Amino acid sequence: MTTTTELIDYVYAQPAMLKEIVNNRKELLKSFMDGFLKNNVSRIIFTGSGSSYNAAMSSRHFIEKTLQVEVQVEFAHTFAQYSCVYDKQTLVFALSQSGESTAAVECVQKANELGLFTVAVTSQEGSLITEFAQNQIIVPSGEEKAGATTKGFTATTLTLYLMAIETAYAANKLEESEYNRYIQTLLSIIDNMKNTIAAAEAWYNEHKDELLEAKSYVFSGTGDLYGTAMEAGLKFLETSRIPVSIYEFEEFMHGPYNAIDENSYIFYFADPGQDYERMLTLADYFAKITPHGFVVTKSSDQPRPGSLSPEFINDPDLAPIEYIVPMQVLFFRAAKERGVNMRTPRYVDFHPSMKSKRRLRFL
Repeated sequence: MTTTTELIDYVYAQPAMLKEIVNNRKELLKSFMDGFLKNNVSRIIFTGSGSSYNAAMSSRHFIEKTLQVEVQVEFAHTFAQYSCVYDKQTLVFALSQSGESTAAVECVQKANELGLFTVAVTSQEGSLITEFAQNQIIVPSGEEKAGATTKGFTATTLTLYLMAIETAYAANKLEESEYNRYIQTLLSIIDNMKNTIAAAEAWYNEHKDELLEAKSYVFSGTGDLYGTAMEAGLKFLETSRIPVSIYEFEEFMHGPYNAIDENSYIFYFADPGQDYERMLTLADYFAKITPHGFVVTKSSDQPRPGSLSPEFINDPDLAPIEYIVPMQVLFFRAAKERGVNMRTPRYVDFHPSMKSKRRLRFL
């Protein structure tokens, strides 16, 4: 009898996979760190599309803080075709889980031509992008055959955290006590994921009738949790296949708020960062307009009606990697209830037609 893997199986498999990445981090990152320490890097540009881009956005500020280097995130196509100002001390990361994204390959080629240090971040060793990049980080998340990416996103985000932590420590930019704290916190987050998943399952069962009535969703986050909001919104769109709007917290207040009405379904990501209280104020304001507001935050932190509140570890630097997990449960359950076949793209000829994920060489 053949067992078909579902997306939710990857969600439940994440803790073991992520712990293995932490335990093997030094071997995983050794080649990259040797290259990084030999280059005088003063600026980092992450390029990617979809979940790869969102993983970079979810770790950007932490990497900048830890490595004490300017960090920029660009869409792969934008970097490859339009960006034009660089210096020789720029490090370009090209992120592509499959390693076959044509835009990501073009980023590496362009950076190589400019004489910049290039690193491919992919889960597929021997994929096209690794043939062009000077260095590579292979994220051992494995292939996903159940549709929208889940473990690939968390594994990439975790690997970017570890890249920053290990490199900063090796470059004497991070004290040993802080290094140990970060590693232990990541392990605590991973160990706690089973509880986070269970809390999300319980929340969905309580709220599924309401959630399934939605004709569209809104997601808002701040800081690195804006990347989490982007990833959650992308996956709800991919799986439930209904309109989704995603807003950085402050930008939400500069125009988009005018579209909110009693039929709006809004997820607010409220971690313990500097915008925490204002995010709750935003949720309280719109609670007067729509009953479908859901604050995603730690269970002991001022829960609102409808809050999705697992007992997060809630480290302000590392929150994205655990805040995305309950959303993975929700977008799978909601899409399955809607009868969506998540294993089959809506338009099966799209990527071949656009040549966006084909093994093409640009020589």
